[in-house]
Amino acid sequence: MATPDILAFADPYTEALHDVPGVRLLRAHKLTDNEERTTGAAAIESMVKSTITTEQLEAWLKRGDTVDDVFKALHLQKAGDALLDNPQLSVLINYMNRFNTANPTKKTSVVAALTAHYGDQRLTKIIEAATKSPTSSKMAKHLQTEQVQRWLTDKKTPEDVFGLLKLNKFWPLSWISSDLFNKPGLTTWIRYPDDFNEANPEQKTTLLSILSARYSDKTLVNMLIEANNVRSTSTIVKRIQAEQTRLWLDNKVAPADIFKTLNLNKAGDKIFENPLFSAWINYADEFHLMHSDTQLATMPTLLTHYNDRKLSSMIMAAVEIPSTKTLAERVQSELQLPTNKLLENPLFPVWTKYVAYYNSMNFKTKYDLIATLTYYYGGDREFTKMLMAAVKEPNTNKLATELQDLQIARWISKKYSPAQVSTFLGADDASRILYKRYVATYNGQY
Repeated sequence: MATPDILAFADPYTEALHDVPGVRLLRAHKLTDNEERTTGAAAIESMVKSTITTEQLEAWLKRGDTVDDVFKALHLQKAGDALLDNPQLSVLINYMNRFNTANPTKKTSVVAALTAHYGDQRLTKIIEAATKSPTSSKMAKHLQTEQVQRWLTDKKTPEDVFGLLKLNKFWPLSWISSDLFNKPGLTTWIRYPDDFNEANPEQKTTLLSILSARYSDKTLVNMLIEANNVRSTSTIVKRIQAEQTRLWLDNKVAPADIFKTLNLNKAGDKIFENPLFSAWINYADEFHLMHSDTQLATMPTLLTHYNDRKLSSMIMAAVEIPSTKTLAERVQSELQLPTNKLLENPLFPVWTKYVAYYNSMNFKTKYDLIATLTYYYGGDREFTKMLMAAVKEPNTNKLATELQDLQIARWISKKYSPAQVSTFLGADDASRILYKRYVATYNGQY
């Protein structure tokens, strides 16, 4: 009569092991009297050195050998990182299936047996490595599923698993910010909160809440930016960043506050080179979109830390550097002219300084400030009316007067006659004063 296949007790694990090179189906042979009389792990060890058959498995079961006995006898504790490629693992799994059938009150699992010897951290590292191997990935995925199920059955929270995988252990502490995302087990842990939340909807948690309990916002953001540059962890980073941004947005944390949280207020002249600045710009944009009743915070925040000329020169310098060009142009885009209350807008002085600085740096292309404003605001007549109104306001009188001086200079350069200029002006006192100033300048020039 044909001997049953040693892998006859098919399950996801034994099916997966069919893909592992080196797993052979062995013929049974009759046990010797010595083998039948030998008990414990020692007897199993001696058999493993030769061949292992279905009859032998049944003999071990009859003697009451535990899964742990078989594990040791198969020397699987010495398999290390190659555990899932070890042909003896198929023997252990097959024996476990038989043991569980014969002992329903003492059932165990592959993961329980392996964890008992390797620990959660080491086993998780072995499984994660095996998922990348064509010969063991199928088996590894089955083990990952069973491992998660075991944690859930044992009521392990994501915080508990964080500790089991020793993701909370760092040495030296000075390298804490760069260590977490390089640790084996992180990928497994990242997925666990999803399974935990599904099984425990009343105890839902997030990755961010766990990490935030261990790191300050600034430290965590630095860690995420550093890890985002590594292809293997960039997906994980994007998920945590999204949670972090959502939390800040939901709590209405102002971009100006996040600016300080990230210590960007201490970045100095090199702010455009700081990777945290890019993250902050994105947050400021999202905050404005979510809270449309607020002003876009980028320029107002920067203006509280840099004066007009300094900020203009920094933007210009950053535009010339390939690594900061895109970010500088993004900030530069906010220097667009407002459609109303031009001289009251805090960005206007920055824009004028920016134009002046641009002209000083680019000899081939020059921008005429007054020509640009005249065109933008509907021609000489409309722009003159705007300046006339601004001259009458105490808070804009000085700036408007300075712009009128530049306007007169432009009219002189274009050789406008006093009669032409009079068509731009009204009949009020301010218009008459401006007209007299122009006539005096015109007569002195021509």
